[in-house]
Amino acid sequence: MQAARTNVASVHYHFGSKERLLEAVLRSRVDQVARERDAVLLKLPDGEVAAHDLARAFVQPVVVVLGSGGEHWIRLVGHLLATGDEGLSAISISFFQRNAAFVELLGRLCPGVAATTLNFRLTQAMNVTLNVLGDIERTRSLLGEDAAAWSTDEVVADLVDIVASVLAGPLSRASCCDRKGRTCGH
Repeated sequence: MQAARTNVASVHYHFGSKERLLEAVLRSRVDQVARERDAVLLKLPDGEVAAHDLARAFVQPVVVVLGSGGEHWIRLVGHLLATGDEGLSAISISFFQRNAAFVELLGRLCPGVAATTLNFRLTQAMNVTLNVLGDIERTRSLLGEDAAAWSTDEVVADLVDIVASVLAGPLSRASCCDRKGRTCGH
């Protein structure tokens, strides 16, 4: 509030509470991410789905947010996800609804994999994406002096590779069982 040169009364006047302010901040970019993801998914060829294409469709919308000055938003969502903060519930309920087409494609990539496993993978892909893109400088610093010249495009390319491996990761027997214990045959 100090940085915005405002006071508590104006926050309550416009939003009703700090929680509603947080919800407004979160929603300010979540629609942008969903629209960007849908646009990328529409460009994918029909038929067979590749993990790398899905990873790019998952990461690219967050890169667009980063490029439009959304680093703090990315960091905030990453922090809320990492800490399990209740503030994230404002957008987490709609996360899988907004990403239904993505989850359907992920299911085609990994036929027979339980929905809970697919959703878990998607959540972990989100964790790593937000963690890396929320603070690219920290990511670079963790890799030492040689990484100082590592461009954002190079970071994103490596991130897409990591997300692809998370999304299409190896299957354990438990990963391809549904809730009734039926297996997919892997």
